[in-house]
Amino acid sequence: MKKILVSIFVVLFSLSVFAQDYLWDSLRPAADFAVGFDAPVKIIVFLLSIAIFFISALAYEKSKSKRILLVAIAFLFFTLKWLVKLLDLFYSPGYFLSDSSENIFELIILVSLLIALFYKKPGSKLFAKGK
Repeated sequence: MKKILVSIFVVLFSLSVFAQDYLWDSLRPAADFAVGFDAPVKIIVFLLSIAIFFISALAYEKSKSKRILLVAIAFLFFTLKWLVKLLDLFYSPGYFLSDSSENIFELIILVSLLIALFYKKPGSKLFAKGK
């Protein structure tokens, strides 16, 4: 049984090694097509992020919920990230916002959403049904 599993693994691994070039080449036309729409898509995402941030800020003003505040903070950082990406697109050759810098924005966004997801009022159970 072990010999069969090892041989199947070797065959699948070698097929994946040989198919890597083909798989990447098959994705190249889609990537080239997407490059043509890069600027309009970034503008649309930025405008949508502004709208969602303002909606979440208005929701916080109405409810004063700390969860909604954390969600609004996440959307604020999402909006800031896309603002920097747009500035990077139009005012620099595209090297201002590195992947590492973008990862910091995404980490802040995810931590804020995670805290909002598990936030509980003092004295309440974590998974208690809210009214």
